[in-house]
Amino acid sequence: MYRTTAALTPIDPDEEFDLIVVGSGNGACGFLGECLKHVPADYRVLVLEEGDNFFFTSDITHQNGWSKSYANGSAFTLHNAVTPNGRSVLAGRARTLGGGGSINYTMIHESSEWLVEQAGHDVAYWDNCKKELNASLNRPDPLKEGYQTPFADYIADNAQKSGYSAPNKDDMIQNIPSANESESKKRLYYFPTQFDMFGSRTNSGVSLVKWEQIKYRWNTTVTGLVIDEMTESNGRACNGVQTRSKEGARVTYKVKKDTGRVLLCGGSQSPRILLNTEELSGNEKIGQRVNDHICMPLGIYWVRGDKASVIGETDNYESLFAEMVVEGENDKGQAETTNVTIDFFSGEVLRLVYLISSLYLCYVPFNGFKRLMGRFPIIYTVLSNTIRMLLTAIISLIELLGRLIPFLPTSIKITTALIKFNASKEGYYERSGGRIVLRFFDDERDYAVAEEAINKNLAFLESNGVKPPLILRKLFQLLTKIPYRQGRQVRRYVRNFARKTLLSEQHLAGGCILGDVVDKGLEDSAKTGQVFGTSNLYVADLSIVPLPRVSTQMTAYLMGHHVAKQLYSDKKNN
Repeated sequence: MYRTTAALTPIDPDEEFDLIVVGSGNGACGFLGECLKHVPADYRVLVLEEGDNFFFTSDITHQNGWSKSYANGSAFTLHNAVTPNGRSVLAGRARTLGGGGSINYTMIHESSEWLVEQAGHDVAYWDNCKKELNASLNRPDPLKEGYQTPFADYIADNAQKSGYSAPNKDDMIQNIPSANESESKKRLYYFPTQFDMFGSRTNSGVSLVKWEQIKYRWNTTVTGLVIDEMTESNGRACNGVQTRSKEGARVTYKVKKDTGRVLLCGGSQSPRILLNTEELSGNEKIGQRVNDHICMPLGIYWVRGDKASVIGETDNYESLFAEMVVEGENDKGQAETTNVTIDFFSGEVLRLVYLISSLYLCYVPFNGFKRLMGRFPIIYTVLSNTIRMLLTAIISLIELLGRLIPFLPTSIKITTALIKFNASKEGYYERSGGRIVLRFFDDERDYAVAEEAINKNLAFLESNGVKPPLILRKLFQLLTKIPYRQGRQVRRYVRNFARKTLLSEQHLAGGCILGDVVDKGLEDSAKTGQVFGTSNLYVADLSIVPLPRVSTQMTAYLMGHHVAKQLYSDKKNN
């Protein structure tokens, strides 16, 4: 497992497993971390992962190089995502051991009240689940003096001057924040990172699992499920999982008859696996209620000279975010509130270039070309790397000239941000063809939310830095339409973004919703996460809930933890 050939030991074709887990992302890590506490030592578990082994991609999981993951085609790939009228949406997913938790690291839970509404049980139950999970992650207190970088504290001070309430200890459970349902419309959250003091990702979902207790196959794509005939009492049984390796070898892995379980933790791929299984695809609710966060990059600002010296590599992705609530109505005239969050990025341009070159691909002007990137992700990887190399060459030249010409910078440090929020209307998986339809800006509500959020935060964002020189700013706006002034510039940017520049936050959720596709387990805990019409097929990832209002990583861990707790733990009740 740990850079050895032990995990590659051949599996006997007649071997049967107690549990086969499809996917090894956040949901799988949360599930396995809890499940393995309650099963005997001889409980046989097999994990199948489409992407690479986390331990073979440690160069992109280190804090010093995390943004490289967005340009790594083996760890990050695109969905074939479009709007109902065919406009391309730049939307991706992680495919590596640990999933999104091996790339991103925003740590915040959805509120327990929201979880009660989606998955049942009560607030005390979900608070306790969070406490158990957070204790396993063992994170330090992000509110402790000295934990945040000086520049993160500077951003937080400016946010509070703009009306955001300060990070609050009451929002924390075991040092990880949980979204608050208070009446406050503008809040700040600090969160701990998954890194140790040396920048190594030591406390993510991967750290929850005792990998030595399981067998694991990476670079293995699931091509189908082996479904038995319907029985009168229990429904259809899944007897095995059909796979294809990167080299093309096809293997069917089996589960124990009558007692074995198959668990889907493929995130965005779980609904697709069910849709591609003929015996199960009759449920019209599979692949429905799908959504992702609309992600809108904002202006780039030069870091002021007096602050440049305090910015380091750990500022590349600041471990805080702001949240504001935008009130209004949807196109049916119904009152609707939308939570908008703001992420912050700061540092030397050369360290942020991987992120910039990937995010700004959404500004490619031709939707047809972006649709090709969705169908053939290698185009995205090649183009992203090409832009990165060009930007690197230009920036390096400027910095070289800065050593010769006094008024040019020798190092360019910037600060920027992006806003993200749930699309007002949920999308769906097309039942054939492989496309995901995201209904971004399919409701005037999305336009109103974006304009209000940007207009009300431009002054705050500018307080973190200074506008670039006019000629650079005009060139930047020519390419992106990103605004630096309230009003007309903001409206033009939002309309242009909705028409040509759609980008998601890679937080796809839904498609296997609790109560629609899988059982909530409220009458029988042994059925929690069980696919309706089956006896031993389960789902335990972000696809079983609608899109959370905040970053999704902790909710995905929690869904896995919750399903495992209900299936395996004696302490499962409220």
